[in-house]
Amino acid sequence: MKKIIFLSILGFLIIGGVAGYFFVRHYLTHEGVPVTVEIPKGTSPKQIAEILKSKGVIKSTIVFRVWVKMSGADKILRSGTFDLNKDISSIKAIWHLVNDSGTPTYRVTILEGWRLEEIADELFKQGILTEKETFLNEAKRIKAEGFLFPSTYKLPKNMPPLEVLRVMYDEYEKNILPIINTDENTINLNEQEIVTLASIVEREAVYNDERPKIAAVYLNRLKIGKRLEADPTVQYALGYNENEQRHWKKGLTYTDLKFDSPYNTYRYAGLPPAPIASPGANSVKAVLNPTPDFEALYFVADNTGRHIFSTTYHQHLETIKAIRGK
Repeated sequence: MKKIIFLSILGFLIIGGVAGYFFVRHYLTHEGVPVTVEIPKGTSPKQIAEILKSKGVIKSTIVFRVWVKMSGADKILRSGTFDLNKDISSIKAIWHLVNDSGTPTYRVTILEGWRLEEIADELFKQGILTEKETFLNEAKRIKAEGFLFPSTYKLPKNMPPLEVLRVMYDEYEKNILPIINTDENTINLNEQEIVTLASIVEREAVYNDERPKIAAVYLNRLKIGKRLEADPTVQYALGYNENEQRHWKKGLTYTDLKFDSPYNTYRYAGLPPAPIASPGANSVKAVLNPTPDFEALYFVADNTGRHIFSTTYHQHLETIKAIRGK
């Protein structure tokens, strides 16, 4: 009797161990690199398993087919082109083949510091948008400037403009809002003002370690009521420059600095009415965490992309002379 009980317990342990192994091996595995998989129409579950195995998506065709049978998914597996990852579980692979549309997606990268027009240009170039004007009109209508998160997206061709905007704003909510909605926000600016200042910092900064210093300079100016005098705000107000074939005019003139626009912070004190570009997370963090006890009110770019900071206008002028000559 004891022997039977012992063997029974041993059998349960073996079965449990095997089941646990396959659960960990095929359900909790670490996902690998992205891979595109084509499932032709009329492909059987067995053939699908072999395709997934050949692409490195799953490790065992047998486990995949068992899960397909047990879940009753053998009749509803889709055909088409799927964006999957290598080394995923059979259960997750089945879920994608049942729930995804099978529509191919394409990678498009939206860079930090791009304005709406540049975002629209790239989306159109990659075929995500069929035309740019509807996207721009909708984006301006909902005041999306600054709130489209810069990242790499996988999107289908000919995507409705509002759907693209929704996807990019969702990423803003996931990546930027948690940074803003922290107890560390002591700068007394609301969400739009934080993003607006972060967009200016994004356009000014090249190196991450300088972002908190640049943010501190602008916050210092705001605190004492001094105009920001930020070149990117003038560039934004001027719009696309035909001579330079770019959205951000490089060679600003004194005439440009006098351009009448609420975005021109050389003419008007305070922040511009809205963001001028899409800032990344580092620029938002810099605004919320400026360099402490940093009293500089001026900075100028040197010839390396870095900046030299000054506390007085006299020092600032001397620095400019040293960099650019008289």
